[in-house]
Amino acid sequence: GPNRPVDFRVLDRLVREYQEAGFSEIILGLKSNCAWGVKDARANLAPKAQHEARYAAWVGAIVERYDRDGHDDMPGLKAPVRWFEVGVEFSSYEPEPVEDYLRMLALAHGAAKAANPDAQVLHAAFLTTTVFRDHPDPAALEAAYARGDRRILFHPLASLRAILDHPELFDALNVHALGDPYEIEDLARWLRWETAQRHYEKPLVISDTSPSPFIAWGAATVVAGPPGKRGVVVPPATEADRPRLAAYFRRLLDGDPQTVRWVQGFVAEDMTKKVVVAAEQGVRLLDTSFMEDIEILKARLFHASAGNSAWGGMVEVKVRPLRDEREVVELRPSFHALRQVWSHLKDAVAVRRVATDDPRVRLYTLEGPEGRGAWIAWMEPGHLLLPGDPVPSAALVLQVPGDAMAQVEPLITAPGQSEPARRTVRARGGALALGLTPTPVFVSVER
Repeated sequence: GPNRPVDFRVLDRLVREYQEAGFSEIILGLKSNCAWGVKDARANLAPKAQHEARYAAWVGAIVERYDRDGHDDMPGLKAPVRWFEVGVEFSSYEPEPVEDYLRMLALAHGAAKAANPDAQVLHAAFLTTTVFRDHPDPAALEAAYARGDRRILFHPLASLRAILDHPELFDALNVHALGDPYEIEDLARWLRWETAQRHYEKPLVISDTSPSPFIAWGAATVVAGPPGKRGVVVPPATEADRPRLAAYFRRLLDGDPQTVRWVQGFVAEDMTKKVVVAAEQGVRLLDTSFMEDIEILKARLFHASAGNSAWGGMVEVKVRPLRDEREVVELRPSFHALRQVWSHLKDAVAVRRVATDDPRVRLYTLEGPEGRGAWIAWMEPGHLLLPGDPVPSAALVLQVPGDAMAQVEPLITAPGQSEPARRTVRARGGALALGLTPTPVFVSVER
């Protein structure tokens, strides 16, 4: 209510659980969903003029509670919470006109900085999935944006650019990457171009991801019918893949064990690639979702409308709602894969992509401690692969010293596997020959 104190109990629990689990950074999305205080609870979440001071006070109170300055802090706070997104995605989740959103962003930014000058304020994340399907030049993005589906591109490109016109209101660029891993490259290139036109630079944050869905924002099991009912096809899938995808998602909805195991392995691969691509692009923070499956979207009623994302959980849980308990009963391949990729990236000072003769080969070098060469590599087929499809392959030759011994470590993708299966390969005459598939491999050589 307008004259009631902020109830922090649920938010305290979230912050406490994440910090006790070892998370060093948390992004809090500040969504002003308040029936009495906003202009329109369905179409405009900006505060009414008479409640702007209350909105600013709410933002300031949240930032103050988690800044760990010893004043009005959450009891037991282990570290300051620094990252705050104003809104939770500049789409149907934040439907207000850009003028109203900018006013709300200005209010929140001022309140957050007054409470904690070190607070990092993010604008509501841009969602542009499928815009970069054909890798358009940033200077000519209008045509590609206009071809996009309105279910994703809720706001026009001009509104996104209006936010970018006000760098004084945010500390980092914020996007959601809900498509294939390589849209991260296009997003980064576009935002660097936009900010260069405005003569400033900002770090890039990806505050939400999901496994590549293949189809989302509508029914994945429907081949024919009105376009507004069918889901949006997301790369690497194409419109020609709809019949095969419909059959694939029906098997997932039926709980076919083989198909479920396949998608869990795919999620491990896909999220690992997102991490590597984001690291190479210099992304400051990346959310690697999801902790659990999105159970409600695995129901037949929803026709797999979130695509693979509904099956993208890192863990299998047993829920006891009456006791408010969740028991982890299985760690999925994506959990172990993300731990594995982090074990290789944590000591790297930079990740750089290396050009190869085969455009299908993705090769990244990890620049780290001297005396050691390390790479991550995989083969990207450039088209949709589904369960039962032949697994494509490519050859890669790395130049290494003499007859060096290399450790080759494929990514964990199999159910029940928690540790990588390493093997040792000897180079011949300074050449290390490797066979690659879409599953990433980690390679290290002692120099």
